[in-house]
Amino acid sequence: MENKKRFVRALIVVAGVMLAAAPGWAAEDTTGKVTIETMSVGAGLGFTWGDGVLEYRGEKYPFTVSGFSIGDVGVAKTAARGLVFNLKNVEEFSGLFMAALAGGTFGGGASAGATHNQNNVSMVWTGANQGLSFSLAHAGVNVRLTPEAQQQAARVRQNAAAARQEPSATPRTSQ
Repeated sequence: MENKKRFVRALIVVAGVMLAAAPGWAAEDTTGKVTIETMSVGAGLGFTWGDGVLEYRGEKYPFTVSGFSIGDVGVAKTAARGLVFNLKNVEEFSGLFMAALAGGTFGGGASAGATHNQNNVSMVWTGANQGLSFSLAHAGVNVRLTPEAQQQAARVRQNAAAARQEPSATPRTSQ
């Protein structure tokens, strides 16, 4: 029982450190918010899958996640919320995010993560877990916008381009 308490305290410290680092990332530019729901299974090597929603410039873009981890043991369901930094367009969100993760679940628990992808987009999140698992891992999480989100991003981009190129009024000539 005492080990469980120490573990939970350590997780709180890790989550606190990660959240304390968020203001440094905020200097980059908080450009979005995410909500993510995942399932994880691991026995040394772990696998994660799930989906989420990116809120970016007033639009919501659904995405899927799948990934791997080294140092993950157990089975858990996670519901997470976080912030996205340095996102210049929604397409930059897709890609392989490399993560440092910490979490533990004994019926219920907490997790925290900080990730960064090849497009220089960063994401910091905290989550609530259900299940029985332990993770202090390095992981890769593949994030992909759904086909619907890709179409939505293309429409938003086209509408923005059309708004910038409104036709100028042509003067009428009288005859």
